[in-house]
Amino acid sequence: MQLPETGDCPKYLSIADFIQAAVAEGRLAPGDPLPTHRDLADQLGVTVGTVTRGYAEAARRGLVRGERGRGTYVMQDRQGFAELGQNDGVVDLGLAATTYPLGPSLGATLAELAGRDGLQELLTRHESRGLPRHREAGVRWAAEYGYTAQADNVLVCAGAQHAILATLAAMFSPGDRVAVESLTYPMVKPMAKRLSLQLVPIPMDEQGLMPDALNAACVRDKIRGLYTMPACQNPTLARMPEFRRHEVAAVCRRHGLSIVEDDVYALAVDSSLPPLSMLAPELGYFIAATSKVLCDGLRVAFLCVPPQAVRRLESAIEMSAWKAAGLMAEITSIWISDGSAMRIVEANRTEAAARNELAREVLGKDAFRGQTTGSYIWVPMPRGWRAVDFAETAAERGVIVAHTEHFAVGGLGAEQGVRVSLSGVRDRATLKRGLETLAEMLKL
Repeated sequence: MQLPETGDCPKYLSIADFIQAAVAEGRLAPGDPLPTHRDLADQLGVTVGTVTRGYAEAARRGLVRGERGRGTYVMQDRQGFAELGQNDGVVDLGLAATTYPLGPSLGATLAELAGRDGLQELLTRHESRGLPRHREAGVRWAAEYGYTAQADNVLVCAGAQHAILATLAAMFSPGDRVAVESLTYPMVKPMAKRLSLQLVPIPMDEQGLMPDALNAACVRDKIRGLYTMPACQNPTLARMPEFRRHEVAAVCRRHGLSIVEDDVYALAVDSSLPPLSMLAPELGYFIAATSKVLCDGLRVAFLCVPPQAVRRLESAIEMSAWKAAGLMAEITSIWISDGSAMRIVEANRTEAAARNELAREVLGKDAFRGQTTGSYIWVPMPRGWRAVDFAETAAERGVIVAHTEHFAVGGLGAEQGVRVSLSGVRDRATLKRGLETLAEMLKL
């Protein structure tokens, strides 16, 4: 297998893309076996974990299937939606997701839309910032996070990742320095590289970003902005207390930092504390997203910005995606308006609480850090383990986790650990099997 040049694309996605192209072109036929994880890793010069994630992504797309004793092979044609994403050989605890089945809700909403007038409006050209009723829904959704917004200052984006990219592109210039937690959302790194921004890692403790360290970095490095996740930090799940939020806001005001606040998991855990952006609204760019609390495929986020920045953000949205999909924004807005969205959030919280309890039973409550209804946990490495080695060994045993290097910025000596998704598999039995494998490794 010879992979194409990938640029910023993760190698595991390139593996899945290669398999998809080979199947489409007939170079791989139904039933054809694929190389073992170890053989392909050696052939490509990548880790076993990368190959395992690549095969898992191909399985999610319905291209391949893994079975114990048979290995991984190309699926037969037309096996149907029911089997998409199933891979009996791998427990993927690497990606956080939602668990509530939305098929019935989506079907009912689509049927309702089919009987309405004005559907054409959703499919034609409109303001790149979003239709007025969608922005009004964004105001209501932001309020669930504790953020008070005005519809004129809300822009509809194609998911949180799009909102982050648009904000970074609009508010910073090549060469600018942007502070981030020392472990951060992985996709911020290629975004910054593409925009020629320099990320400056700021140390954390169990309460999140450290204000004194941020202030020192501002003095030393002339930082222009801060990207942060104060309610449920990714990947450590640190929850910044209110007093520290005020301290961080004071540092941002002192140095004029634009605050890009991306708390996609906040509604999943606890949104009772004021968003950081509300403490310095003239500097705040608050992202109220849906994908991590409603549905991964619902790529809608509401970006709340200071009035003077609206036009710059609108231009960035036009440049990157023109606008969010009107139909998707309409579905989201309906669910927000009729209360379905928060009912889905509560259902996901209930399931997440049960899965966190399962993690405590299997791993032990002192083995990880988490939040009661969080969709993932952070497992610090015991003595003798490097996070990357732990993740690769887990992959060899059929369990995928995300290790420190996925999230680390710079050479700050970030904490060695792995993020374990509790929500990425369909049922608790599969989750338990994966957790039991990790528990065995932690005892080694």
